[in-house]
Amino acid sequence: MTEGPAWALDAAELVASFRAGRLDPIEVLEACLERIQATNPALNAVVTLDPAGARAAAEASAARWRTGAALSELDGVPMTVKDNLFVGGLRATWGSRLYGNHIAPRDDIPVARLRAAGVVILGKTNTPELALAGFTNNPLFGSTGNPWAPDHQPGGSSGGAVAAVAAGMGPVALGTDAGGSLRRPAGHTGVATIKATPGRVPRRWGFPPLAADFQVIGPIARSVRDLRSTLAIIGDARPVLPVPGPLRIQAVRRCGAAPIDPMVLAAFDSALDVLRRLGHSVEVVAAPWEPEEIAALFSTISSVGVARAVAGFDGWEDLVTPAIRAQAIAGLALPATDYIRTLDKIAVLRAELGDWIATADVVVTPSAAVLPWPRNATGPIVVDGLAAGPRAAAIYSTVFNLAALPAVVIPSAPIGGLPTGLQLVAPAFQEERLLDLAEAVEQAMPWRKLALL
Repeated sequence: MTEGPAWALDAAELVASFRAGRLDPIEVLEACLERIQATNPALNAVVTLDPAGARAAAEASAARWRTGAALSELDGVPMTVKDNLFVGGLRATWGSRLYGNHIAPRDDIPVARLRAAGVVILGKTNTPELALAGFTNNPLFGSTGNPWAPDHQPGGSSGGAVAAVAAGMGPVALGTDAGGSLRRPAGHTGVATIKATPGRVPRRWGFPPLAADFQVIGPIARSVRDLRSTLAIIGDARPVLPVPGPLRIQAVRRCGAAPIDPMVLAAFDSALDVLRRLGHSVEVVAAPWEPEEIAALFSTISSVGVARAVAGFDGWEDLVTPAIRAQAIAGLALPATDYIRTLDKIAVLRAELGDWIATADVVVTPSAAVLPWPRNATGPIVVDGLAAGPRAAAIYSTVFNLAALPAVVIPSAPIGGLPTGLQLVAPAFQEERLLDLAEAVEQAMPWRKLALL
C-alpha cells in the first residue's frame, strides 16, 4: 500500500502507484488541490490556479493508465509553472503590473513537452518583478513564505516554485535561473533542482530574455530521480562523457573576502565528509572568480534587458518597483559599446572557467552564502558580522550562469530548522554526471522531503 497522503509522494512514487492501480491521477490532483487550499494562504506560492484545466488533464491521464497507454514516466503527475513562463491560456504576469492582465497565447517549448507527456499543470507560482531578484515579493501578489519558516523568505526568483514543492502542493515545479534563481531558493527550502547548460532545454515562446543566454528553464523536485525524469522530457539529449572510478572533486568554500555564514560553512564541510566517504577525492581550492566582478557583469547585461522589457509601456516609471526603475534607467543610459565590451569580458570568463573546471570532474560549493532571512526583507543586512550587499547570497551561483556551466543543488544539513544546499557543477552538457553524483549523495545523506505545515 502507498504510505502517507498522495500529495506527499514524489513523482516516481505516484507513477508507481498509478501503474499498480493504488492511485489514479484524478485523486492525486484532488489531494494536491486540497493541499494548496490548506497551505497556500500562509505561503502565497501559487498565484494562478487552473483547476478546470488540471481536472481535464487528470481525467485524460487516468483513462490512459486504465488502458496501459501512459505517455511517459510523468503521465498524470501534477506540476506548477513559474509565472515568468508561458502556459497557453493562463495568465503570465512576470510579477509586474506591466503584465498584470497578460494571457499567454501558447505554451513555451518545455511546457508543451510536459503537456505532451501527460503532465497535469496545476497553475502558476509567484516570482519577483521580471524574475530578477533573489527574493520573492512583487506589487501584484505580495511576498512568498518559506514552508520551513513562513515568516522567512524562500529566496528567489523561483521562490513560489520551491515553496510549492517543499510544502507538498505538487511534487515537481518548473522554474528559471538567470543568476541562481533555481539553485539558491532550492537550497533555502530543502528541495533539489538542476540548472542545465544553456541550450540543453530549448525555449522559443515567452517573455524576452533579460540577461543574454544566462537564464535557463529547469525542474524543481523532492528527489533526484524526479529531476532526471523531468529533464529527460523538457531537454534535448546530449552525449555523456563517463568518468571511470572515483571523481576528482574541487571544493570552493570561500570567494575571496566575501562574507559567508559560518553555519553554512559547517553544513558544507559535513557534505564534503560525505563525498569523501563515498570514495571521491576532495580538494579545497580558492575561487577563480571575484564576486564583485561577476555582480558588475550581470548588472550591466540585465539592466539593458530590463530597459528592453519596459520599453513601449506608457508611464512605466510609475508602474514598476523602484529597483526595476533604477535598473531600467541605467540600461537606457548605457552606451552600446559598453554593452559589447561586457559581452567580450563574459566570453573571456567562459573560456577561463571552462579551462578551470576541466581540471576536475565536479566542483562543489554551498548553494548560497546565507541562511533564509525575514520574509519582507530583500536580503540579509549582516553576514558573519560584515555588511551584506544586495547580492551577498549569490557569490556561488551567478558565476556559473555567466560561465554557461550546468549545476545541481540538493539539500545539505539543516541549521536550526532552516535548510541549506550543496551545489554540484560540471563541464558543459555533463548534467548526467551531476545527477549520478547527486543521487549517490542523496542515498548517503537523505533529507527530509517535506515541510509539514
